[in-house]
Amino acid sequence: MDINGRREEILRILGDREYVTVEEFSKVLGVSAVTIRTDLSALEESGFLIRTHGGAMKNSKKGEARLISNTMIENEEEKRALAERAASLIRPGNTIIIDSGSTTIHLIEHLKGKNITVVTNNILALDKLKNEDDIKIVALGGSLRRESMGTVGPLAETAVKSMNVDIYFMGAAAYDRSNITSSDMNEAVLKRDMIEASDKVVFLADSSKFGKKAFSKICTWHDIDAFVSEKVDPDFRRELEEMGVEVLASDD
Repeated sequence: MDINGRREEILRILGDREYVTVEEFSKVLGVSAVTIRTDLSALEESGFLIRTHGGAMKNSKKGEARLISNTMIENEEEKRALAERAASLIRPGNTIIIDSGSTTIHLIEHLKGKNITVVTNNILALDKLKNEDDIKIVALGGSLRRESMGTVGPLAETAVKSMNVDIYFMGAAAYDRSNITSSDMNEAVLKRDMIEASDKVVFLADSSKFGKKAFSKICTWHDIDAFVSEKVDPDFRRELEEMGVEVLASDD
C-alpha cells in the first residue's frame, strides 16, 4: 500500500470510531508506529483529524467528505449558471461523460433534444435521464460512494479505460493554482481514467472552491482544456489562458 492509500485507510478506520491509538493503526496497516505518527501529523496539518497523546480522534469539522444532499443546495444559483454555460459546448451526436457531484448534475437540465450519448457514474443523473428517449445512456458499475452518489472502483475504471469520448465534464471538491483535488482517492483514480478517455476535458467548479485543497490529487491544469466557473480571478485567468486552458465565466 502506498502512502496515499495508507492515509486514506487511516481516515476510513477513524471514520467508524471517535478515537484510535497509534498501536491499533500500526497493527491493522502493518507499518511501524513511527510511520503512523508521521501520517497522523500530515493528516492533522491538512485538517483531517486531531492528534492526541498516543493516537488520533475524528475532526468533525474539517476534512470529511460531505454529502451531496448538502452540497447540492450550496451556491446553487452559481452552479446552475455555469452548467448552462458548459452545456453550450455540446454538439448533437457527441458522446460525453458526466461524473458524480453537485455541480455536474445541473448539466442534465440542458441536455434535452441534443441526441447524445451520456456515460456516467452519477446515480442521480441516471435517475434524471431515464425517460429521455433521445439520449443514449451508458451506466458505469462499481461500488456506490454514498457521499457523492457515484460509483467508483475497478469495475468503473475498467469500463472507462475501454472508451473514447468527446467531452468529459468533471467536477471536484477543490482547486488552487496548481492542482485539482478530490476528497476521495477512489473517486480521484476514476476521474483520471475519465480524463485519459476523453478528447476534451471541461472542469466545472464555482469560485467557492478556489484556493482550497482536498485529500487526493486528481490532476494539474495541464490536463484541462476548458474551465467553467461563475467568475474567475483576473490574474488566475491569465495564468490559465497562458497554459492553453479556455476560460468560460458565466458572468462574462
